[in-house]
Amino acid sequence: MKILFLAVCFTTLCFVFADIGCWRTTYGRGIGKVITTCSDDEEKNGALCYPKCKDGYYGVGPVCWQKCPDSYTDIGVGCQKPQAYGRGAGYISDDRCQKGHSDTGCEKWGLLWYPKCKYGFHNVACCVCSPDCPAGFTDSGVTCTKDSYGRGAGKPLKCASGLVEDDALCYKPCAGAVWNGVGPVCWHQCPTGLTSCGGLCLTSTKECIKEILSIAQDVAMTAAAIAADPDDAVDALKKAVIKIGSDLLYPLCPNIL
Repeated sequence: MKILFLAVCFTTLCFVFADIGCWRTTYGRGIGKVITTCSDDEEKNGALCYPKCKDGYYGVGPVCWQKCPDSYTDIGVGCQKPQAYGRGAGYISDDRCQKGHSDTGCEKWGLLWYPKCKYGFHNVACCVCSPDCPAGFTDSGVTCTKDSYGRGAGKPLKCASGLVEDDALCYKPCAGAVWNGVGPVCWHQCPTGLTSCGGLCLTSTKECIKEILSIAQDVAMTAAAIAADPDDAVDALKKAVIKIGSDLLYPLCPNIL
């Protein structure tokens, strides 16, 4: 008997809500967080996500640049070499050069003989030994020009795992499919037979428009009354609040579909 009574009441309640409409139930899901995350195979650069550069390279926006070796100075598109050194004024014969430089050996440049540059250096003209550029770099004299390659235009940042995006912010997901997240609020779907009208569930889209127009009319009439008689503004506002309040006097929807 008790079960039958509840079933009858439940059914009656549904008909009541279906006839007059109701307020959707809600709950808060916290303040939204700024989108700051990239996928595991991407890195953040500025406000975008790019594929990570291969080993030995670093990213600046859509371009991956070679890293400068130790002891080289990064100057953007190139790496400034360490200090070069001189190899003297030269010798008139190989024998004389070899006497002082048997460890490195000698080579002829022009009409004179010079000690060969030590390992990791090469001669520039007759008298200067300049550091070699590492593999992949282009020797530009006192600098080594970096290799580079493109890595795409970049993708927008996304929410961290376990969060969902809404209007450029990240929130906890709502409790289930019957809840719809809008900003920091989760709204329950309208019961069967009712149509969503913002925070209300009404019998049709037509009723929704009618409700909105009614409230807009109340606001417009209040504004007109205040403009006509500013001294009576308080009374006009009281009447408006009562009228709008009566327009919005609906019960809470049951959490059923």
